[in-house]
Amino acid sequence: MAKITEACPPVNRDVSGEHESKAAEVLAKVAGALATDEPDKAIDGIDFAVLVGAKAYEQAGRSCHGGGVNVSRMALRTVGEVPAGVTRVEFAVTVAQAAQRLGYDWAADDNRRVIPTIPAPRREPKAGAR
Repeated sequence: MAKITEACPPVNRDVSGEHESKAAEVLAKVAGALATDEPDKAIDGIDFAVLVGAKAYEQAGRSCHGGGVNVSRMALRTVGEVPAGVTRVEFAVTVAQAAQRLGYDWAADDNRRVIPTIPAPRREPKAGAR
């Protein structure tokens, strides 16, 4: 009979595809942030790593248990080194290309849901409101 305290056997599963997909999405968000937030400011490797880590943490539901570390590491490896003196908007192009290499589909952004998916009761307009 198995004891309750026995460790469960390890589950061997390949999550690299999942990490690639998540890393691609993180890089797409990073590219957008680089292009829109202070685009003419220079960026270095540390600033870039922090931005990638923050976006991966956000994507993981602001939890340390969502795989964000592996996702951010994959994203950083895919992009590579940050050239000295490059501006954020210039580097955004490199980051966007890395996201695309990991399979990010830029065209799908236009097709994301705008209407909330949680159904709610329809509200009638108030009398006199236009």
